[in-house]
Amino acid sequence: MSHQLQICLLSFTSEFALENSIRWPHVGYFEYFISQYVSKIFLKNKDIMPLIDLLKLVHSKVRSSDKHLYKKETLLLSFNLFLYELARAYYISSWYSHVKHSSTEKLVVHFFRLLELNCRKQHSVKFYADSLHVSAGHLTKIVKQVTEITAKQCIENAIILEAKILLQNNDLTILYISEELQFANTSFFSTFFKRHTSMSPSEYRIRLNVR
Repeated sequence: MSHQLQICLLSFTSEFALENSIRWPHVGYFEYFISQYVSKIFLKNKDIMPLIDLLKLVHSKVRSSDKHLYKKETLLLSFNLFLYELARAYYISSWYSHVKHSSTEKLVVHFFRLLELNCRKQHSVKFYADSLHVSAGHLTKIVKQVTEITAKQCIENAIILEAKILLQNNDLTILYISEELQFANTSFFSTFFKRHTSMSPSEYRIRLNVR
């Protein structure tokens, strides 16, 4: 084995990447991870080094014994930065021009595109299934098959990520955000948010030092 060989490994599931994204991923961001045909890509040294540096950063965050307030947040930001850099590497590689997605992958990509545009206003699986001309059951089955989570979970994750973005704006009231995300009232919104994050919207704001 060559003494110049370096092996860097970061293992995670599609479910983990979706649930820990800093915002709902753009279609291009996640296309790499849903492809069943990705095996390896070849990159130039100048494109590899940023990935290696980010891997080292993620590794240092995981292994750190420091228990500071924002340890989880800085780890997730580092992880997301790595994923975006990996997606960029995927697109500039020669492999990408030859890839052909399966029909199931195409359906999921189209679902993500619709979700990215409509997640603030449309929360039902039926809306997306109707837009894609498939049944709600079929969409749920295919999304689960490709991403390891259901279509409903994808929608709820997207809503939570949008809520977190809106909560960072101190000028927006909790009432405005709940209405913007189509919740009947602030109580329903707070219950939904706390079920997914273990914090109320107000507690989330305080933690981010927005208030």
